[in-house]
Amino acid sequence: MVAHRLCGEACRRQQKLERELLQEFGSFPRTKVLLSEDCGFMWAYSGREIDRLLPNADQDEMRRQARAALAASRSEWKKADTRVGYTRSKKAEEEIADVEEGLAKELWSTAPHSVAGVAVKLHSLLEKEDPRSALQEAPWPELRTILADLVRVCAGPHPI
Repeated sequence: MVAHRLCGEACRRQQKLERELLQEFGSFPRTKVLLSEDCGFMWAYSGREIDRLLPNADQDEMRRQARAALAASRSEWKKADTRVGYTRSKKAEEEIADVEEGLAKELWSTAPHSVAGVAVKLHSLLEKEDPRSALQEAPWPELRTILADLVRVCAGPHPI
């Protein structure tokens, strides 16, 4: 549960920093690639996209300019990223997500020794897959009902 909570916090922090960068830049690093005089342009986010959009030998200079513009855009993004801390935050989120995933797999592969153990596994699954209990289509409401039944059974003797 702690790893799950930390993962959620890290995700929200990373998303906040990503929004800050996107508000500042309008998008991820990119460059306009002119298609022809009257055909407009397309955005390219990578050298591979530039090469795909400008494949002809007579477009070497346009390719070079587009790559230079993309490199400049990436450079500006990296400067802002260093200041804001988006990449560090994203890495931290990925690391805690790996920890959470490993712990979840270990929990789900461990045989329970009690009804409470079954409830813990079900609770873990529900929290991981539907953390805000927002999913209303089957089987989510039914699984939450089953979990509540298991918790009630674990709490003590009650007539059925």
